[in-house]
Amino acid sequence: MKDIFKNEIFGTLEPPHGAIIKEGTSLPTSQDIYFASKWNELFERYSTARIFLRKTQEEDWDYWFNRIDKPDVQKAVELIFKSNLYEMALLDYNILVDLSWTITYVSAEYVLYSFDKDGNVTNAEDVSCMHPIEEAYDLLRKTENGVSTPHAEGNPFAYLKKMVPEFSLAVDLIADFWKDFSNSNIRNLYNYIKHKGKPAYREIEEFRGGKAMRLLINKEEYPSDIRDVQKIVGLEQGINELIHFDDDILFPYIQKLLELLNTAVDPSPMAFM
Repeated sequence: MKDIFKNEIFGTLEPPHGAIIKEGTSLPTSQDIYFASKWNELFERYSTARIFLRKTQEEDWDYWFNRIDKPDVQKAVELIFKSNLYEMALLDYNILVDLSWTITYVSAEYVLYSFDKDGNVTNAEDVSCMHPIEEAYDLLRKTENGVSTPHAEGNPFAYLKKMVPEFSLAVDLIADFWKDFSNSNIRNLYNYIKHKGKPAYREIEEFRGGKAMRLLINKEEYPSDIRDVQKIVGLEQGINELIHFDDDILFPYIQKLLELLNTAVDPSPMAFM
């Protein structure tokens, strides 16, 4: 089957591995390891999103469930499985976008401040040097907690642009991407599923038949079936939208972001062994 994506992530967005260490190679700082760690997490999430989206295009469903003798029921169940695969891809793609903020922040942050109740600095921890494993682990968790959406009040990205200008292009890139993506159908449906419930799909509803009853009062129809109040979306429309998003919007964004971050961080090759 022809691949549904026109861009290949392996060899392009994949983090380097098996680096050859030459004499004089510097040891990795904690920040180098943080960058390498998040790059791997981001790539794995991208790979998983594509696996689920590719699965929506398969026609052999026998390994998911036993074939059903009634063609309409068989088709309906296929569509239900297809919708679940689509939702998993949708979630992974949105998580991937969130990870793009995290990799930028943990790569650029170099000092973590602690404050007292009056807002005075009580402690400052340098995250850009080398640390023992337990300390490096704890510092990364603390740094991750500082990440917020690029447009949230008090978000750290304006501060990063001022304090570490070598990351300015990366910060501008994620801010510009978020302006368009934040109110897209892909983000809105993700937030709906995460916070409000599971949508119904038009293609599945076509196989469910009509409602058992209609409730008319003074010529007005009132809800008599859960489908009367469920959010309805198009499954094929959503799948095609995700494919287009991956190829034409997300891939170039992630590719450019990784290039900018890799240049700014300039990590030791030992971080990718």
